[in-house]
Amino acid sequence: MNGKWIWAKTDYRKDNYAEFVAPFETFGVGAAILRIACDGIYAAYVNGVLVAFSQCADFPWYKFCDEIDITPHCKRQNDLTVIVWHLGTDSQTYICDTAGVLFEVSENGKTLVCSGTDTLSRIQNRYKNGYCKTITAQLGYSFLYDGTVTENGYAPSVEMPKPYTLHKRPIKPLVLQDRLPVTVQRRASSILIDMGKEVAGFLELDIDSKAEQKLTICFGEHIADGGVRRKIGTRDFSVEYVARVGRNTYLNPLRRIAGRYLEIFCDAEVAVRYIGIRPVVYPVTVQSVSFVDPSIQKIYDVCVDTLRLCMHEHYEDCPWREQALYAMDSRNQMLCGYYAFFGSEYQRHNLLLLAKSLRKDGLLSICAPSGLDVPIPFFSLVYILQVYEYVAHTDDRSVLDEVGEVVKTIIDTFACKMDGSGLVPSFGYPCWNFYEWADESHNDWQIERKPTDPCSCSYDLILNCMYAYVLRLYGRLTGKSVAVERMIDAIRKTFGRDGVFALSTKTNRYSQLGNALAVLIGLGDDALAARIVSDRAMIPATLSMKPFVYDALLTFGDTYKDYILQNIRTTYGKMLQAGATSFWETE
Repeated sequence: MNGKWIWAKTDYRKDNYAEFVAPFETFGVGAAILRIACDGIYAAYVNGVLVAFSQCADFPWYKFCDEIDITPHCKRQNDLTVIVWHLGTDSQTYICDTAGVLFEVSENGKTLVCSGTDTLSRIQNRYKNGYCKTITAQLGYSFLYDGTVTENGYAPSVEMPKPYTLHKRPIKPLVLQDRLPVTVQRRASSILIDMGKEVAGFLELDIDSKAEQKLTICFGEHIADGGVRRKIGTRDFSVEYVARVGRNTYLNPLRRIAGRYLEIFCDAEVAVRYIGIRPVVYPVTVQSVSFVDPSIQKIYDVCVDTLRLCMHEHYEDCPWREQALYAMDSRNQMLCGYYAFFGSEYQRHNLLLLAKSLRKDGLLSICAPSGLDVPIPFFSLVYILQVYEYVAHTDDRSVLDEVGEVVKTIIDTFACKMDGSGLVPSFGYPCWNFYEWADESHNDWQIERKPTDPCSCSYDLILNCMYAYVLRLYGRLTGKSVAVERMIDAIRKTFGRDGVFALSTKTNRYSQLGNALAVLIGLGDDALAARIVSDRAMIPATLSMKPFVYDALLTFGDTYKDYILQNIRTTYGKMLQAGATSFWETE
């Protein structure tokens, strides 16, 4: 791409917004193509029309470039405006790097305009630069937009030292959909907006304000404590807008938020033409799937809607509070996507993005990309399962050319960790030995571990069963002979307790997930399967782990088919009865 990495002159180092303007002329001899990359998030306008947004999630050492056909929006004389939000602070969805944007517009291979020091730019001061108001550690920053501020003048840009090789965005650009109908309820001190269902996208408002005032706009998935719960612990689910007297129209194409409800707190009267979240979606072609049972059909349809809410630059564990790509969460999403949608380029991209997060210690980062990292060893093993399932569903073995070495590195990391017991002990700092949000399995205290904290040797059933499970899959992927019998025998001897398998060498408690994985590696029999279904002392599997339980039960043929279907009806039916329009992360 022609052009230089540039930024506006500023003293701000984080949470700052810059605006760039570049006039260009087209000649009608071919398509006008905008190529653009940035550090942070961008929105590009041609002649005042939003034509592209949302930098594809990437890494400072592996940058993506968008290519957008802007021909339909061009005249002979055109104005390109680009706004970039440089976050500048690590989160679980972003790795900090220096600010910068690089762009060009070309027609028939000829550059019409490109970024350079002669590009006029300014700090976009209607946003509160340097505000650094955090929503969550995963999402990063919120924003405050002041519609009363007189905007800065433009000045030449500054070249930024960012010598990157760019890679073309491998997935489709996101799509901004039309407004949804909303219900407006006026309350004593606020305005409550109900969009009728959960929505992920951009805040838009069209209001008349009686006075100059700040609106605090809270967003949430449900109503609690009489309204939208803004603050939960250290989290703050709100954005802010300073309204001028009279009509205010605003769309933020940079900070994606999600929820069913908005609650707007204001001091003076506000007349609402529209306030809502404009849906932003990844474009997919949905497969038509029909069930005879209407309850299963309803659950399936809401599951598909939930999956779509969690698909943007990559899969997201949840659209409201995290929007982060985890290996375990995305395994379920990828697997469902093979049946719900046509095509598999999205799954492939997520596998490659996760592979780029490989750490020096041979494990994947907790998320991809993530500047805040507490690696989960179990999730690195699940990644191997994801790769195996991708090849099994698509027959695309070419993915191994790009992720095969990462898979081998993970396998080797665990092999080196195995000790004389024939098992892999739990990992010390900086790792988080997380398995699921259930008793004895989340170990959330490890998130705050320090390098100096003592690490006692213990062994976890789930980690060792998953390692044995994916070792066999690795053998099938590579055609290599893999011996796991000694390890499986060690698992039997170490964790076996009166017909079930204990969660670890530190407890005698046992779970559905742990025992399901034992079944999947060949341990257990009909009696264990029956206990997985009926033993009330067995810790139930959480939503994200139920697929392992179902898979284990299905190894016994149709014996537990009715149980599985009824478990689905009961589990997800409760959420529907509670008014959910998308399914929850945990029950």
